[in-house]
Amino acid sequence: MKKDELDMLVICKKCHTLHQKIEIHKDTKALCSYCNTVIYRYTSHLSRNTLALSFTTLILLIVTFLFDIMTININGVYKSLNLESLFIVVFGQGYYLVGIMLLFLIVIFPVAILISLILLLTLMHHKKSGYTVKRLLILIAKFHHWSMVDIFFISILVSMVKLFAYAQIELGVSFFSFILLLILDIIVIKKISFNELWILYESIYLKDNKK
Repeated sequence: MKKDELDMLVICKKCHTLHQKIEIHKDTKALCSYCNTVIYRYTSHLSRNTLALSFTTLILLIVTFLFDIMTININGVYKSLNLESLFIVVFGQGYYLVGIMLLFLIVIFPVAILISLILLLTLMHHKKSGYTVKRLLILIAKFHHWSMVDIFFISILVSMVKLFAYAQIELGVSFFSFILLLILDIIVIKKISFNELWILYESIYLKDNKK
């Protein structure tokens, strides 16, 4: 089977039934013929909406990194917890491998994914650099599962529960930005519909080539 023919096939994520991809109208969706799961959809203003959400998520991510997550008061001794102090402690204790993994999973990968998404959506909007857009789509598809900001926040909540018996905790700006960040992270990164992005890519860059 030729590569172009393979591009016209799509697999249901739930039951793994193979389907022939067909063109659908805007704001409609294609369902699996076996389990009725949504296989792909065509959303109008997808690039514009996702671009706005990506910018907002990136801003919240920067705010989360810059400000304190919480302040801990143990018998009058105050200690602020932020991302910088976390890495100082981890590397200071000699846990270099753990520190490097944390750096990639909660800083480098999330930032790189969001910047890549913003760049490709901007290029799509202006209908420029089709090759770069395709490479960015492949890059994000491979690495978006490695963004683990949500796991990091859960570990913070677990630590807070354990500290409640020994200390007074004051929540900082980053804690609340973290909550908003996770909501947008689920919408933008965890729930990215790559089928929609590919359909958008094909409609922008490939249709003219087929004519």
